[in-house]
Amino acid sequence: MENIRVNILLPEKLLQESKNLVEKGYFSNFSEIVRESLRRELLHYKISFGELTEKDRQLLEWVKREEAAGNILSEKDMAKHGLKL
Repeated sequence: MENIRVNILLPEKLLQESKNLVEKGYFSNFSEIVRESLRRELLHYKISFGELTEKDRQLLEWVKREEAAGNILSEKDMAKHGLKL
């Protein structure tokens, strides 16, 4: 799948909080934060509208387990489990 560059406008505080997560090593870069956030938001809407596929259900259960354990998931973590939105 090809990556496409997009430009977005953010409140300064949101950008700074995101940079702090990168500096702490939770994400490798800002783009990873945006991608992960979009995945979670899309999943939220799929759940709300009852449009989950089996892969979506697997992803949701895995994310819930990881969050309960206090882990922040990266794209690499997802790929290890064959999951991607």
